[in-house]
Amino acid sequence: MKDKKTEIIEASIELFAKKGFHTTSVQEIVNKANVAKGSFYTYFQSKNELIFSIYTYYSSLTQNKMDQVKERFDDPREAFKKQLEIFFELLKSNKSLIVMLMQGQISIDKDIESLIQQSKQRNFKWAKENLAAIYGEDFQPYLNDAAILLNGIVHGYASWLVGDNADFETDRLAAFTVRRLDDVCFGMQQQNEEPMIQELPDYLQEKALIAQEIEWKLSNEVESNETTEKAIEAIHVLHEEFKKEHPQPVVIQSMLQLVEEVESTRTEVNRLRRLIG
Repeated sequence: MKDKKTEIIEASIELFAKKGFHTTSVQEIVNKANVAKGSFYTYFQSKNELIFSIYTYYSSLTQNKMDQVKERFDDPREAFKKQLEIFFELLKSNKSLIVMLMQGQISIDKDIESLIQQSKQRNFKWAKENLAAIYGEDFQPYLNDAAILLNGIVHGYASWLVGDNADFETDRLAAFTVRRLDDVCFGMQQQNEEPMIQELPDYLQEKALIAQEIEWKLSNEVESNETTEKAIEAIHVLHEEFKKEHPQPVVIQSMLQLVEEVESTRTEVNRLRRLIG
């Protein structure tokens, strides 16, 4: 059963896509969601704050669907192609909403910089994991450059699909994208190119990506409770600690202990422990 917050988000997505942001009232949203008006203000101070949750909801929906399809295939190339199909198909099916968000009909005044950085982290991590699985250990020196190029290709076609009324067949577009990726990746190896990206910014370092993945899992916990809230606060402390020139091991270990109280994070916590020694 969906919780009230999710019901409100899904109802607002449908209404905003049909009627637009400004012409949809809070009353219409709660009527559509079949919840009391007070429930809306329990979760959101305003419609603008609701938009922030729509961004995170849509990102989570997309990521979950791509993760599910990835698990169904043993061949990493085929799994990647199917992930792209899902991504492009979700873009097409939610075009009206995405156009509204992209065209600046509304403003998002809550943690927008954090949201953008988290999106970059997820996209970069997704690209690197798929590239490593497809092209193997010998491709390791080119992973960062290839991840940047891959995200550029995907973003370019996504913008074309949404903003220019293009109507590609998503399976054909996904297969075309994978073939072009082959051209780029095999080309770099065959020509023995020197990688352009020699050093990553702090927020794209492996430990930051793992910490962000933990935060993503915590924010999508079905039931938020005091343990989850403390774990989220601990992750925020870890983010700040990792930025320091000399992080404090005692602080890091204390925060990891709080985080792993939430069972779904323990695999990533163990990865972090192995990484930082």
